[in-house]
Amino acid sequence: MSAASATRAASCVVAMTVGAAIGCGSSASDNASARESGDGGGALQPPGDDASEGLDAHGDVVAGGDAAADADRRGTLDATADGDPRESGAVADSTTADSGNSLEVEASSSFATIPLGTTDDSFVYEVGATIGNQTFEMDLDTGSTTVAVAAASCGACLGISPLYTPSSTATNEEKTASTQYEDQSAWSGEIYQDTVGLEYGTPDVSLKLAAITEQTQFFDQNQYQGIFGLGSPQNAEPNTGAYLSLVTAKGVVPVLGFELCATSGTMWLGGFDAGDASSAPQYTPLLAISDNNPFYAVNVDDLKMGGASLGFESAADFQEPIVDTGTSLLYFPTPVFDALLSAINDSSGFESLFPGQTLTNTEQGGCVMGSGVTDAMIDAALPAMSVDFPSATAGAPDFSVTSTPSQSYLYDDGDGLFCLAIGDGGSTGGATLGVTFIRAFVTVIDLPHNRVGFAPETGCAVQGGLRVIRRGPWHPQPPRIRR
Repeated sequence: MSAASATRAASCVVAMTVGAAIGCGSSASDNASARESGDGGGALQPPGDDASEGLDAHGDVVAGGDAAADADRRGTLDATADGDPRESGAVADSTTADSGNSLEVEASSSFATIPLGTTDDSFVYEVGATIGNQTFEMDLDTGSTTVAVAAASCGACLGISPLYTPSSTATNEEKTASTQYEDQSAWSGEIYQDTVGLEYGTPDVSLKLAAITEQTQFFDQNQYQGIFGLGSPQNAEPNTGAYLSLVTAKGVVPVLGFELCATSGTMWLGGFDAGDASSAPQYTPLLAISDNNPFYAVNVDDLKMGGASLGFESAADFQEPIVDTGTSLLYFPTPVFDALLSAINDSSGFESLFPGQTLTNTEQGGCVMGSGVTDAMIDAALPAMSVDFPSATAGAPDFSVTSTPSQSYLYDDGDGLFCLAIGDGGSTGGATLGVTFIRAFVTVIDLPHNRVGFAPETGCAVQGGLRVIRRGPWHPQPPRIRR
């Protein structure tokens, strides 16, 4: 997660001690020269043709495949068959002539399908990662880059298991890395170079990572043992590497795809399975990655409730939100958040379901009680939320993606309690498209073409509304921004 501005500081995914996780990415290093090229310290060099080529009039991807075929492909490296890429479910870029009668397709050669885990009491998604000769559940984060895992020498990591013990595959770099956040959560550790892999057909890489020896409020109930960053090299902690850069150097196309379901999820590396989307993704430009903006950030041009604009029709109003699997909620800048909250409270449907109640800022509670209220009732009564993005196709109009209330801004906390799934991102740098936004879509971060795509997902066996069942009281916290 993180903050989105020209000089935005970031965050890394961390879980609250009582339940839901709030993500945070790490900030850009002030010492770029400290990163060696062998660690993925250089800029990503995506393969393929110029990014301006291979796009059709809508930035669409050819969809295809059926549910049975998709299920057979999970857990394997999916090779694209010769001929029509729709038969293999592969991601493809298409170029359509003005007449709309001709279609030229360039499909990725292969992509890996990697299962993700989650629990029913958080919005954290974990990926199984092998480090050396051990396997860990790692918090998956596109908002940070450095891979960090709890070490056996961490006296403050009580209850975390397994713990990383460097083996013969590891080299101690005799350096340290650390991250601290505005809410006082933090970790620090020693840097090792070790073999890291995600399996499912992906190549192992030799990565400089952090073995956490000290931490404060970073772990939660052994849900995960570390963080697996998928961000840019510019966002890595000094002297650590970037997994995505290294795996790209081994021939994997730098395209990340995500489908985050209620109790599970899927990450695709090298492409994505278009059969899990009900339509082709619509693409918006990925903002240029640099030391000042080391994130996967996009522009938003408008936010609508029930089809009516909230009055913010300039990209500057939305502060370049980050697409971040490591942040739990959807964060808008304060003026936008306030307007969105008012639109929810003022809707007739809200009053009918929750009479005499008012939703407030999540830092102050953010929940209402509705005995007998269901997700279906919420979706029928409350206005849907739509986000307008500029098109990645030059000259094309903005496109809008819409999600239901129960899949965007209000979640079921159990026993009739419904809470905000959006948060106040502050006045500068807090705009984030977190899990409660991403979960409504197949989300694609396409680095070769400098774009991010969204398509309605259909691959989740059971989805419904956002649902969180907690073991304790809900004490929300703001995004954790790196100092």
